[in-house]
Amino acid sequence: MLAKRPRQLACEAMQPIDPEDKRQPNVQIAASIRAAILTGELEPGAQLPAGHELAAFFGVSRMTVQAAIRKLADEGFVRSQTGSGVYVRDQASQPVPEGTDHPLAGTATFLFEMGQLKNLPRAGWQLLGIQHPESVAEHSLRVGMVGIVLAALQGADVGRTAALALMHDSHETRIGDVPSVGRAYVSTAAPEAVTVHQTTGMPTDVAKVVQELTAEYEATETVESRLAHDADKIETLLQAIEYGTQGYDTSDGRENSIAALRTDAGRNLAQAIGAANPQWWEAFNASYAELRASTRASREPRRGS
Repeated sequence: MLAKRPRQLACEAMQPIDPEDKRQPNVQIAASIRAAILTGELEPGAQLPAGHELAAFFGVSRMTVQAAIRKLADEGFVRSQTGSGVYVRDQASQPVPEGTDHPLAGTATFLFEMGQLKNLPRAGWQLLGIQHPESVAEHSLRVGMVGIVLAALQGADVGRTAALALMHDSHETRIGDVPSVGRAYVSTAAPEAVTVHQTTGMPTDVAKVVQELTAEYEATETVESRLAHDADKIETLLQAIEYGTQGYDTSDGRENSIAALRTDAGRNLAQAIGAANPQWWEAFNASYAELRASTRASREPRRGS
């Protein structure tokens, strides 16, 4: 039996076009190749299959494939070599600032950039008239906590799920938080491409970890990525209920969050949240008062002793 050619293997690393996906075919093709690069299935320096081979694999015209390749080249994922073909780059072709001496300088810059999420409000809540809504960073913290819970309930990798959850909105430092009603009007760079640009100055091994987290989350092919997506929706559900107790109409946010859940663990947790009292402090405060009273009683000297 003949061994498969490298180009055949390269095609097998990609996902075919989903007819139910409403995105343009060239966008889907770019996303498929990008994901294969970020997950390491297409390694740095690997040559992509020829245009006619990609066209046959995806079932599109060569012009559509060329549009996808141009997009990936603009994002810094691939480079074209005249007379040879298209190759995967080592990293995005973004310049590293001059005078950078410390090998982790780019990593430090990335962490400073992530701090911007603390200053970025969640735009969807502003549309409801909430003047000082939660920040993206505040949202992401509880998404990570919910991810831990969901992974434990589902028997998935807790650490991986938490990492995916914490990273899920990291690209918003550069494109902002676009609410759902704005996505029909606004076109932004793919999160995977933003992450590549954000991590350009990092050591390759570190950059690869961060890029792979974004790619896995966006692909939603692993149980951990689906749980992380559910964690995002569960956190939105929690916040919607909390804002609801303040008098805001968040019924759409609650309903949409529940409808978007993908896992049994997510649906079960949402059911429990719906039946719970968001004013958790009342019950805690009552039990704390009882605890304090019993503690004081135990410390008082007994009569006759």
